[in-house]
Amino acid sequence: MAKQPNPETRTFNGRVVVNRDWMAEQTGASRATVNLWYTKRSEQPEDARHPEKAVTIERVDFYDQEEFERFYAAHQERKKAKVLPSDPALYEGDVDDVLSINQAAELLGFTDAGAIRKYLSMDTGYFPQPVGTVVSPSGRRQIAAFRRGDLQDFDRRRTGDGTGAAGRPTGPQPRERKSETVERVETAVAYLREHGYQRGVGAKLAVIHGEPAWKWERIVKEARQHLESGTES
Repeated sequence: MAKQPNPETRTFNGRVVVNRDWMAEQTGASRATVNLWYTKRSEQPEDARHPEKAVTIERVDFYDQEEFERFYAAHQERKKAKVLPSDPALYEGDVDDVLSINQAAELLGFTDAGAIRKYLSMDTGYFPQPVGTVVSPSGRRQIAAFRRGDLQDFDRRRTGDGTGAAGRPTGPQPRERKSETVERVETAVAYLREHGYQRGVGAKLAVIHGEPAWKWERIVKEARQHLESGTES
């Protein structure tokens, strides 16, 4: 049976320390992402780096809580800085206002409506679905339209890297596997759970993450095997 997460806090040298399950629970990130933060700490700014291990208790590693919270706050700010700034006008007006796809793109800081069409064509659930159509500026056709409140919700939650609790592995991670691979598999598992398998899933995920299709096709195959066998990545 897979080992269940066990968030813990302890006291060491008068300081509160926490384990990685606690970090995952508090931030909503997957365990694979939490592992990645630590393994790639040398690539992070020195003044906002993931803390080193403080102590190992009963074969579980613990980290200074205050230092971790400082790292995570800085990490969130760096992610937000990567996101295209939205127009303050997005938050003006009624949440039930209906805005055209062109207006949505402009308010969200996209170059044009093509970015939104791309998100919708991938069918990932990342971008809100249209609530109807409106007449295009030329008056010759109907174009997609969105509820202002849905666009506001999207703007609030976009943080740049898409990490989250969906598909979080509950079992121990094989030590010989790279954290990046584990994270890809859990991403594919989450997608398959929500949308089911269909041809071209690997290509869709590859486009979303900007990586080669062959890499995600292999990952999707592994994710399907995990789901069929009832095991976790």
